[in-house]
Amino acid sequence: MTTSETHTGTPRTVTCPMCGQNFTCGMSTSCWCATRVVADEVRRYLAERYDTCVCSTCLDRLIEKAGEQGTD
Repeated sequence: MTTSETHTGTPRTVTCPMCGQNFTCGMSTSCWCATRVVADEVRRYLAERYDTCVCSTCLDRLIEKAGEQGTD
């Protein structure tokens, strides 16, 4: 989950709005995304642009990019 929402429910197939890849959203705090440390600026970026989650590859890229910018 890329927003601050906490869902509980049946996992669903989602299409990543960034790359078009299909992936499974766990719709809960046990989802794969809950294992990621997502900076506030990444959360804001996603919330401003998308109404759904992004895939692990795109999320990891955004996290990495934010980390690189933070080390300047």
